[in-house]
Amino acid sequence: MSQQESDRSILVRDGRADHTSAQAGMAKESTGQQHDQSTHAREKKVPTRSVSSTLIALRDKASHEPGHRFGGLYTMIDEALLRESFHLLRRDAASGVDGQSVADYENDLESNLADLLDRLKRKSYRAKLVRRKYIPKSGGKLRPLGIPAVEDKIVQMAARRILEAIYEADFLDSSRGYRSGKGSRHASQMLRESLATKKVHWVVEADIKGFFNNLEHEKLLNMLRKRIDDEAFVRLIGKWLSAGVLEEDGQVLHPTAGTPQGGIVSPVLANVYLHYALDIRIEADVKSKAYPEVVYLRYADDFVCGFHRENDARRFLAWLREQLAFYGLELAEEKSGIVKFSRFNVKASGRFTFLGFDFFWSNTRNGKQTVKRQTNRKKMSASLQAMKQWIRTNRNRTLKQLAPILRRKLLGHYNYYGVTGNSDSLGKFQYWTQHIVFKWLNRRSQRRSYNWTGFSQMWETLGMPRPQVVEKPYRYQSRLELSNVYG
Repeated sequence: MSQQESDRSILVRDGRADHTSAQAGMAKESTGQQHDQSTHAREKKVPTRSVSSTLIALRDKASHEPGHRFGGLYTMIDEALLRESFHLLRRDAASGVDGQSVADYENDLESNLADLLDRLKRKSYRAKLVRRKYIPKSGGKLRPLGIPAVEDKIVQMAARRILEAIYEADFLDSSRGYRSGKGSRHASQMLRESLATKKVHWVVEADIKGFFNNLEHEKLLNMLRKRIDDEAFVRLIGKWLSAGVLEEDGQVLHPTAGTPQGGIVSPVLANVYLHYALDIRIEADVKSKAYPEVVYLRYADDFVCGFHRENDARRFLAWLREQLAFYGLELAEEKSGIVKFSRFNVKASGRFTFLGFDFFWSNTRNGKQTVKRQTNRKKMSASLQAMKQWIRTNRNRTLKQLAPILRRKLLGHYNYYGVTGNSDSLGKFQYWTQHIVFKWLNRRSQRRSYNWTGFSQMWETLGMPRPQVVEKPYRYQSRLELSNVYG
């Protein structure tokens, strides 16, 4: 591909690609601002300008014409988009059913991509079986993950980027999960700010039971058709939805509903489904009938809705069960319910859990009421248990080997849970982590390695991070501020 071809800009008019140079300057400037999504991508010079200009044009068209249906999307999956999508894959990702790793695929990258593109053009591309793997989650349960083959990951990454460019214009600000620039910690801060400043006295906390296993394929494809006028592209997504699943025991299942957790395209498909099933219906059917205002925020399939009046909260919960049932979904009753949550009765107000934090009303030192967030006890216990298991398994390694990993683990915890008002929980996490490490390092041999004084000095010498609040004062992020995220 020539340099001139690489730099071309694509302007979407009627939904089909129209090669032009009208936006070349804008595309180059936006591309220069992008941050690669993998370490491997930073090590290679990947041609991104024509791809970026295509996605920019899609996003702009979607923003300015909410009712537009896009055609020609299937043909946008060209050599440049496939190559860039490959370089965005995680290098350490698990292999699919064929056992081929990202590194294996790269050994003959050009030939592999050419063959893949040829099959896409001839409409002979077939999705491989998805390998099912179960990973532990809290409460002793297992989470099923679906691991596609490498070439399926490449095409899914290409389709995901196209879908995100279109649907970012449609998704509401109340939808925060799986979206660039809208992380979970900021979502928790956004919710805290809304609950503290709006007239909310009752909170409905809700979770969807087995959401990724139960969304209905035909309903999802019809939702996509509201914005997509390209049956080849819709059928491509249908291939991934109906792809067989290879279980760990060798059994092959053919799902009639759901989308695999772990699939690259699954997050944006999940957001599309819940955008139509929940988000816009809550805006139209719930907020217009509740007095005086409603606080609603969804992160993936976990969401919270706050009301001024108890009867509005109860009406919403009944409406929610019916609404979800229409889309083949069910409320997880054990994780859902109504909580009294009022600044005017702090003692009688309860707590609810969202994104790893317990939310509750509390009195400040000067007697004012505020909404606080605290690390959820179960999340704290699970984090400490994981730390215990790690140090127990690796205690025979040298401190020089252990220290960098331990620093990253501590920083990861502090960077997420380091929110305003959560200092006590951060301090407890450090305290118990130190005791876990102290205990297991002293079990490396029959002779005790450290007393507490020596261990404390060693901890400081190794430069272990101290718990700190890293959250900045709340500032609302507008869609305009996020407009360059999806270049």
